[in-house]
Amino acid sequence: MKKWYLSLMLAVMVTTFTLGSADTIWAAWPKKPIQIIIPWPAANDPSTMVATAIAPEMSDMLGVPVKVVNKPGGGAVLATNELKNSRPDGYTMGLISIGPMITQVLRGKTPYKNEDLKPLGLIWSSPFTLAARADAPYNNLKELAEYGKTHDLRLAHWGLGAVPTLIAMNAAKIGGFQWKETAYKKLNPLLVVKGDADVITFSTPGLRDYVESGQLKILACMLPERLPQYPDVPTVTEEGFGDAYSIWFGAFVTAKTPDDIVKRLSDTFFKAMAMEKVQEVIKNVGVIPHPTGPEKARAQMDSELANFGTIMKDLGIIQ
Repeated sequence: MKKWYLSLMLAVMVTTFTLGSADTIWAAWPKKPIQIIIPWPAANDPSTMVATAIAPEMSDMLGVPVKVVNKPGGGAVLATNELKNSRPDGYTMGLISIGPMITQVLRGKTPYKNEDLKPLGLIWSSPFTLAARADAPYNNLKELAEYGKTHDLRLAHWGLGAVPTLIAMNAAKIGGFQWKETAYKKLNPLLVVKGDADVITFSTPGLRDYVESGQLKILACMLPERLPQYPDVPTVTEEGFGDAYSIWFGAFVTAKTPDDIVKRLSDTFFKAMAMEKVQEVIKNVGVIPHPTGPEKARAQMDSELANFGTIMKDLGIIQ
């Protein structure tokens, strides 16, 4: 009996010590600097600008330095793969877009799978649009489609795997016409202004000066909701030319990161993002915030993997 009692007490002590140690480990996190990887060049990059505003606020809340590190190259795949291979301790996170997370994965262009990364949440979208010359004989996608059935329409875009291009190609399929398309490494609205292309997929901040000067007009926005700056311009979905896709950006860590750390990182990131000074930066750079938590982010990505897979197969981009 005495032996049994001593064994029981020993088991209780071990369990108590183990639980106490685990609580202490999580309570002590973080102990060292946290790195936010951005897979694009720093110059004029909206994500870098917003992350640079968020980092010091996160640092104040977590009590450790938070650094923004730009690691461009390979269409964002290189940095995304580095994030995937990072230690699952929460000290490395990244801001990754729909391209390297969804469409590049579907094309088989990545050394990682979508499930190799765990979302802290989706954070904002780049306000991409379809734009044409101001004097073009069409003002919306319906008129564009009718025109395209009897005329060549030259689309300037980033490449067939780019999400804005896929949205435009899907719209053409629905509208019953085909683009005469050209991909450009250095896409510029001047291609349309000078007449080298008829329509362009481009982010709204880069079009604003041309629209305000009367050189270009926006035919549709590639977002679930209308742009605050252009409330009269309908979305692709409102015009009946495809689902409500957007060029979203999300915060991610490597997949095996403990849920406790994921929750704390996610809560801290979104609290910092909601601060007035950060919201001012978001407004100035022109991204459209739509914060969602880890579960909603994963559900949306799963849906998009299926939907974009169908679109890309229909367009002959993948088998």
